[in-house]
Amino acid sequence: MIGLRKLHLVIGFVLVPFLFIQAVTGFAQVLGVFPPLVVRFHSWMVIVRYFGLVVATGLAFLAVSGGILYLSTRIQQARRKAKAKATPPKSA
Repeated sequence: MIGLRKLHLVIGFVLVPFLFIQAVTGFAQVLGVFPPLVVRFHSWMVIVRYFGLVVATGLAFLAVSGGILYLSTRIQQARRKAKAKATPPKSA
């Protein structure tokens, strides 16, 4: 599970700048600020043929691995809680 956490972290940090550019330019495009320049930057992933596919695959991996990490954490918490409930408290 530690390897999955590290991989999730690394891929997330690699994708952050690209997703930030897409979000900011998409927001500016909706507002109508600098239309030709914004459209050019916003659609640069389409220009670089397979880069959009790489980013989409990375996002899908982050979604799946994030779900797995979350569920494993919740399962561990439930097991600890059940174990603590099953063990009677020690008397002094």
